[in-house]
Amino acid sequence: MNDIQLYVMPIEELAARTIVACRALAEDLPVNLLSADAHQHRHIRGLLNDISGDDPAGPRALQSVDMLVDILRAERETETLGYEDVFEGENDPEYGAAGAVYRHRVLSERGEAIEAWSNKLLYLARMMQVLNARLCGERMVNRRFAG
Repeated sequence: MNDIQLYVMPIEELAARTIVACRALAEDLPVNLLSADAHQHRHIRGLLNDISGDDPAGPRALQSVDMLVDILRAERETETLGYEDVFEGENDPEYGAAGAVYRHRVLSERGEAIEAWSNKLLYLARMMQVLNARLCGERMVNRRFAG
């Protein structure tokens, strides 16, 4: 789903999808693989409990996702093996290389898993933020027309 779909789907459907995604994350996240030690394991489990609760648009759930993203970002840094330059473009016979060179991070196997779960978390965070914004907007409209 893209952002436009998140904004136009019925709010009940967005809420249900967000709750299901939060609960699925709490069940599927490989905490043993992603955590560095027992203390971090316990901390991540606590964050997952907050995320999988009944209020995925609440401030506690949003903060927990942000904290989990920060933890995974720090762990990804420890799993970086190096960097390599990657050319994206084409070789034009008349003008030479036309494109750009990007710096690509080389990660360990654990780092790749962390990267994949980080991307899932960032998308979940986006869903939660859109749900929260839509709920706030609905409350604002209801207040405006109620008084």
